[in-house]
Amino acid sequence: MNHKIIRTNDGSHSILNTKINESYHSKHGAIIESKHVFIKNGFETANKNKLNILEIGFGTGLNALLTLQKSIQKSIKINYHAIELYPLEKRYYSKLNYTNLIGVEQKELLKIHDCKWGKKIKLNSYFTIIKHHKALETYNTNLKFDVIYFDAFSPRKQPEIWSKDIFKKMHKFLKKDGFLITYCAKGAVKRTMKSVGFEIIILDGPPGKRQITRANKSAN
Repeated sequence: MNHKIIRTNDGSHSILNTKINESYHSKHGAIIESKHVFIKNGFETANKNKLNILEIGFGTGLNALLTLQKSIQKSIKINYHAIELYPLEKRYYSKLNYTNLIGVEQKELLKIHDCKWGKKIKLNSYFTIIKHHKALETYNTNLKFDVIYFDAFSPRKQPEIWSKDIFKKMHKFLKKDGFLITYCAKGAVKRTMKSVGFEIIILDGPPGKRQITRANKSAN
């Protein structure tokens, strides 16, 4: 695989995809970015005691790990679905340093990665996960989600994922009061989201990024 472990500015690891020359996280800090975008403005913003979460781009498992940690801290039941077409090999994910930096045991990250694809796995009394090894274009479900973590590669590197057809699917997958959160705030992406019925909210970004985007499902 075309992968290389790199260290970001907050000391946490990310993965560089050398084929497309893009990392899985901001160089300014993988953990800082993930906490700001997906935990603070995703998990915590939903403010419910039970959540269905869909992650687009499972990647290093960092978003899932932080969500698992928060679910225990806040006693919130999580049904977590994650989509990934190109899973990391164990020789990469077993060396990631997230657990030391956030104060959980390494086995928690390994459990998330090692559980079988396509199987619903209960990791503890609060967190259940099912990982889907497939392309987003072929994924479908009747389940409705409270939050979508949209964490694909950038539109410049993976334009097909940021298309009108994909955002139509995302809109359909959400509950009436659900929303999508993403690190991307490009004008073209926001216009595409808006065209399928999303209400666009611009939020402050993490270090090194001025803005991020929340897309609320329209009530109509």
